[in-house]
Amino acid sequence: MGMEWPVFCRESLKLGGGRVGICTLWTKKEIIHNALPDDSYAVCGSLYTVQGINPMIKNILAKPDIRRVIVCGADLMKSGEALINFSKNGVEGQERKIIGSPGYVDSNVPMEALEKFRSSVKVVDMRGKESSILSEINSASDGPAFMQPLVIKELETSSFPLSSREPVFRISSGTLGDAWLKAVDIVLKFGEVKESDYRMRTKEVIGIVAVLESDETGSKFLDSNDAERYYKTIFSPQKPEGVEYTYGERLFSLHGNQIETAIAKLKSAPHTRRATAVTWDVARDSSSENPPCLTQIIWNIKGGRLYQTCVFRSHDIFGAWLPNAYALRMLQKHVAESIGKETGHLIIFSNSAHIYEQSWRKAEDVVHDNYTGKITGFEEDENGYFVVSVEGGEIIVQHHLKDGRKSGYVFRGTKAQKLYRQIVHENLFSKFDHAAYIGHELARAERCLKTGEQFVQDEA
Repeated sequence: MGMEWPVFCRESLKLGGGRVGICTLWTKKEIIHNALPDDSYAVCGSLYTVQGINPMIKNILAKPDIRRVIVCGADLMKSGEALINFSKNGVEGQERKIIGSPGYVDSNVPMEALEKFRSSVKVVDMRGKESSILSEINSASDGPAFMQPLVIKELETSSFPLSSREPVFRISSGTLGDAWLKAVDIVLKFGEVKESDYRMRTKEVIGIVAVLESDETGSKFLDSNDAERYYKTIFSPQKPEGVEYTYGERLFSLHGNQIETAIAKLKSAPHTRRATAVTWDVARDSSSENPPCLTQIIWNIKGGRLYQTCVFRSHDIFGAWLPNAYALRMLQKHVAESIGKETGHLIIFSNSAHIYEQSWRKAEDVVHDNYTGKITGFEEDENGYFVVSVEGGEIIVQHHLKDGRKSGYVFRGTKAQKLYRQIVHENLFSKFDHAAYIGHELARAERCLKTGEQFVQDEA
């Protein structure tokens, strides 16, 4: 064929000598292929998210003598259901959304090839029937290749990479969807292109701190039923057989029920700094090929509200951040209700905040359609506000708390730039747009001071 196959994800797939593809979803692929003769299958691999359907389709189009794909294992993210729906229903609309499931098929795969795949490759649902896989493989002959090999590369990206040595980006938002869009935009703009442990290229930022101020969990980018199902599956104490880990298994079973232990600590000592849970098991995870991405959760009570900080050692921003954030907010609500407190901010620290190459183009399209060119809405600064006035031949800037009380910070001078730098130095801003607004007002105040015009502070 004049090429190396598989075209995508080669290092994470197990190759055999047969002509059947096996998709093990969240179940460890070794459990499945170790029970089969090597010559009974062509390739065996996992499918954690819907985004992985695209490299699978492209790999089979490049090796069209694969006429059957067996879907088996634990379908925690419903990626198997999406693959089955693609086979049955196809795609719809200009975006090529999979009918009946979230997820999209890349625009650089010709529609003729997609339809050829659907009519020629039999997708067999064997979830829960893993012991019968060999019988299914031996049950029929699959016939010759359904087309000439077609090699399709990743979608080309149009974004111009920006360089930044900034190690941490902070974003704040009232909603999950807005925070996600900001995080995706940051990774696309400033992410360094590098390899990953899965031998797939990524764009990576180290790291992103997202501060979610509202306890709202809805988002147009996240189907509410899928999100709820994900939360109940991933954060269930029960781990499906053959799955490396779930967060629920680690949080509710590793070293006992860590969630209930944290709740008990918070009830007995609201001031505690020891209400924490970990998912990382040194003995198991130090040498694991698929260790947990979420490693720690910490709870604190501030102002009578429960704050939750979550640490990810590695975070797929485009494919996993949104359902992760939804599930973590639901967990926070559970803990808050258990101790009789309202929920405070949810803080998510993503150490390796990355987007896999297979998602770059789709991520760009989402950002372009929903974020680029928009205007940031006004949000109150949690640290308070400033009243700017011109009196007695100088500019006076008085800081106020959110409730209207004056704080002890007053700034006086005649030069806008010097005043602005003094204010910034005092760490009184929590939002960039608030700082920009005050800079603009100080420049106006200085102009009025020089010309003798009356200064009236504009509303933000």
